[in-house]
Amino acid sequence: MKYLKKILIAVLSTLIFSLGFAFLVYVPPSEQHAGVGYSSFIGLFIIYLIYSAPIYLIGGTLYSYFVDVCFDKIHFNNKLLKYIIYFFIYIAGGVLVVGLLLIIIFLIDGYLTDLLISRVFLVGSLASLLFFHVSLVFNKTVKFIAK
Repeated sequence: MKYLKKILIAVLSTLIFSLGFAFLVYVPPSEQHAGVGYSSFIGLFIIYLIYSAPIYLIGGTLYSYFVDVCFDKIHFNNKLLKYIIYFFIYIAGGVLVVGLLLIIIFLIDGYLTDLLISRVFLVGSLASLLFFHVSLVFNKTVKFIAK
């Protein structure tokens, strides 16, 4: 049941992540220039969904499950301290998952562009923080509905 909840959180995070990136990159028709190719909002959303879904579903759920297993034994008295620790653990998880992805790309392709590596780690960290915060909201919502 716990793993199913993680998968649902990963799906929600993927949808939010894809919508957010599509919104950032989309150029409305009023701002488009003639002779330049642009993607539609739905097209961008689907592209980001295709790329982010496996990373969230595999890397995000496995890492989050591992963190929960390791930290379920620790009881925090201070909720702010718990939040800060989990915040940095999820940032580390985003860097770890993206690092593994970059290693796989390097082994397949043979090279990486240096300019994109720092941005990829930043996006990975933000994506993992999104997963963390969606899980917080999801867990609070489930507790509220259960009452």
